[in-house]
Amino acid sequence: MNNQITQILRGEVNSRDTLNQVFKLMYPEIKNLANAQLARLNTGQTITPTVLVNECYMKLSKPDKLSFENRKHFICTIAKCMRQFLVDRVRKNMRLKRAGEISQEPITQIMGASDVDFKLLEIDEILTKLEHIDPDMAELAELRFFSGHSLQEIADINKVSKRTIIRKWKVTKTFIISLVDDG
Repeated sequence: MNNQITQILRGEVNSRDTLNQVFKLMYPEIKNLANAQLARLNTGQTITPTVLVNECYMKLSKPDKLSFENRKHFICTIAKCMRQFLVDRVRKNMRLKRAGEISQEPITQIMGASDVDFKLLEIDEILTKLEHIDPDMAELAELRFFSGHSLQEIADINKVSKRTIIRKWKVTKTFIISLVDDG
């Protein structure tokens, strides 16, 4: 299946048919990403994994030409779409003074530090800063925070050892914590 996805993703994704093929092949994985992300949100929220996946599809289908280097690039793009949709939704709810629909659930389980209490909007801000410092660290954090990937899954996506990802994650966590302390 990976080879089939890579072949489809080579070059420009310039039609809905091509995008449909990729989404059809990767739908279970994309839906799992949405489930993982929404599991971190308030149980009273009204967004379903299907809605989140559909929102990502709609966003990706808008540009005339879209290109992906490989499966990893596609997954990272989906994670970014989910992040943008959820952050926009929180901001809208905050503006409308009904922020109860999506809670800003702390995700300290991912960070592994009980004294670090990140919120969805704070994470978005931190990731934006981290993208300017090191795009690879930002990508790693985005895959952890917004896609819910395990370190092993990220290693598989990047085709490196889990140990390499663990080392990179430790450095990334240090940068994130320093950004919080500076903020």
